[in-house]
Amino acid sequence: MEAVFSDHWDCPHQFSDEPSWQESDCYWFYDVKLGVGGFHRIGQKPNKGTGQLMLFVFKTGGERFVLNSAPRNEVQLGADARQSRKQVVGSHTAEALGDGRMRYTWDEPESSADIEFYESFYTPRNWPSGKNTEHFEEATNSDGHLECGGRIRGKVRIGDNEYEIDAFAHRDRSWGKRSDSAPMMHRYRMYTGTCGSELSFAGFFLDFNETTPMTMGFVDRNGKQEAITNLRVAVTFDYDGLTPLGSIGIMTLESGEQLRIESKVVQGFLTPLPAMGTFSQDNISTFEYGGKTGFVDLEMCTNPGRGSYIPNQADVSFLAIDEGLSKAEDYII
Repeated sequence: MEAVFSDHWDCPHQFSDEPSWQESDCYWFYDVKLGVGGFHRIGQKPNKGTGQLMLFVFKTGGERFVLNSAPRNEVQLGADARQSRKQVVGSHTAEALGDGRMRYTWDEPESSADIEFYESFYTPRNWPSGKNTEHFEEATNSDGHLECGGRIRGKVRIGDNEYEIDAFAHRDRSWGKRSDSAPMMHRYRMYTGTCGSELSFAGFFLDFNETTPMTMGFVDRNGKQEAITNLRVAVTFDYDGLTPLGSIGIMTLESGEQLRIESKVVQGFLTPLPAMGTFSQDNISTFEYGGKTGFVDLEMCTNPGRGSYIPNQADVSFLAIDEGLSKAEDYII
């Protein structure tokens, strides 16, 4: 993979004969003014002939929709699944428009959308390599990966209501071998967000194995970038011990500077990961920086006992777990 972004990074790639080879488009967004946000992943495992879907979309004070577990999220790939500039999984598509722009669509009975990632706050880029990252990159993003913060706009329907959004967003793509057994999820944290060109960031903490914790990430401020050498995310939970209400993200940069982000959760959802014997969750949140309101996705797993139990809707206060439409929760205690 080249060090500098080029157009083909956003297009479907030739896959190897490795059974675990995958390619995925993933993005998350929040329109601060409208209160509409979500998380969407379109993945493919072409050697297995299957596609993987993950979708969470909500309107504060309105409804939310979840599609995140079998059998609905595992789809057989069709003849049109892999095109020169487009991935298709069921009714979900990701299409490269050029110049870092992407068009995403989905069309489910409960929700549909046609939206465009139209503005990048910096040139899409890979994670910076660092301590203990070599084995991770080989096991999970062996052929390529990109991250980018920016803006997304278009139409989103939730239930019977349609919204015209213009939202902050963050997107990533990865292609190559993807091991389900290599990373350990029990205290995983990923922290990605933006409030515009003034500040965008992407970082994560993960245990690759029992002896290899790692941090990868970077901060972009008005085009100037710096690697994150340490990421610490302290989370405030509700009484259930699972529903985050807010977080403090402390990013230590290569220069020694510490950047502190305090966020409040707007809406979140939980994703079962049965192949890994665990679960993860994503929490669309807001933060303040330089007089602006930005958004951050707190993606995490809290499973210190490393058990295989996957929570259900009755176990949590506000998190969305059950598939389908439901009323969006008010994160007020």
